[in-house]
Amino acid sequence: MKMSNFQIIVTGLFALFLIVGVGVFAAFGGLLGGGGTGPVVIWGTVDNTTMSNLLATLRSSNKAFADVSYVQKKPATYDSDLLNAMAAGRGPDLFLVSQDEVYSFQNKITPIPYGAVSQAQFINSFIDEGQLFLTPSGALALPFSVDPLVMYWNRDMYATAGIASAPVYWNDFLTIAPKITSLDASSNVRQAAVALGTWQNVDNAKAILSTLFMQAGDSIAAQNASGDTVSVFGATPANAPTNPAESALRFYTEFADPSKTSYSWNSSLAQSSDAFTEGNVATYFGFASEYAAIAARNPNLSFGVSVLPQLQGNSTRITFGNITGVALSRTASNPNGALAVAEGLTSQQAISLLAAAVPLPPVRRDVSVDTSSNAAMAVFVESSLIAHAWLDPSPAQTDTIFQNMIEQVLSGATAPAGAVAEGSQALTQLFSGQTQ
Repeated sequence: MKMSNFQIIVTGLFALFLIVGVGVFAAFGGLLGGGGTGPVVIWGTVDNTTMSNLLATLRSSNKAFADVSYVQKKPATYDSDLLNAMAAGRGPDLFLVSQDEVYSFQNKITPIPYGAVSQAQFINSFIDEGQLFLTPSGALALPFSVDPLVMYWNRDMYATAGIASAPVYWNDFLTIAPKITSLDASSNVRQAAVALGTWQNVDNAKAILSTLFMQAGDSIAAQNASGDTVSVFGATPANAPTNPAESALRFYTEFADPSKTSYSWNSSLAQSSDAFTEGNVATYFGFASEYAAIAARNPNLSFGVSVLPQLQGNSTRITFGNITGVALSRTASNPNGALAVAEGLTSQQAISLLAAAVPLPPVRRDVSVDTSSNAAMAVFVESSLIAHAWLDPSPAQTDTIFQNMIEQVLSGATAPAGAVAEGSQALTQLFSGQTQ
């Protein structure tokens, strides 16, 4: 019996759809609900013992982890190791990637489609900062851990100055600094209230300044209508009385200006982390992950931890956070198993286990931590919920851009407005791929 032209077309289309469907299933088999199996290799810089214990526990309850292995890499060479291995076809199936790395690795990543993890599921499951990984076509990574920036403060130094509690707002430092900072006869800083103002000897200077920019209303980078990340740094919002970035830069550098009453820091002093543990500076801005090291370096140091100061009058609170996600390599030999493992590794069960093993807050909203006997962890959890960051196209080059802005103002070479204008131009060129 002969088929009509219409029947032939319909049959052909059905066969084509079937072939395409089989191909998609073969490439991402089970992306939409399968329980991927097979060997999966994960690379990262997280401690090997932590990851091995986590994988062992997950293996006992999730068959997707039956043949999963983890390779710990050195942070200093991690990016180059990944790129070289991927180019040689020896790369991992999954790799841990931070917000500082995901921009440069995005063409090496297979986005996890919203058919596997819906946008609503993602947003409802993870803290707000995780949305840095979202694109129009899916997630570049599933959030795995977060390390928020917090404020460490010396209780004894504050108490001696008659200050009962840690500052809540940045402007508080304008009155705190003269009470704590002491100078010798040559105007050299003997004791500092806060480590702010310079670049080289302020640990986490870019994270601190980024926070000030974001709190002031400058998000530094954002996605355009096409989903591309572009620089928005230095723009003045409509009806804004001042440029947010200029105000933030001026405030930051004021603490290294000897002519100001808030003068507290200069480039001749020790690294801010060292000065804090030695009891020579009252306030240090560091990440939650630094807590144990600070306590270990000076067991006699009486210090507290608080949420990073905010801009008075702001309705939205912000701090900086280093966020790490699990990304699916474009060269993965087992994408089916890799996706199943990525979902399992960022599940409620896995993140609960991770939160119990490391002194960091959970990256998932549905994972609770008992902080009743741990005041520091309570601050870390609170800070994680307000953590933000921006996709950095090249940490080394943006370090130079931020450093130049600070040092131009301190040297008097240019005013904050000029430094921000130059920084804006440099970031725009960097995001567009132009040579600086």
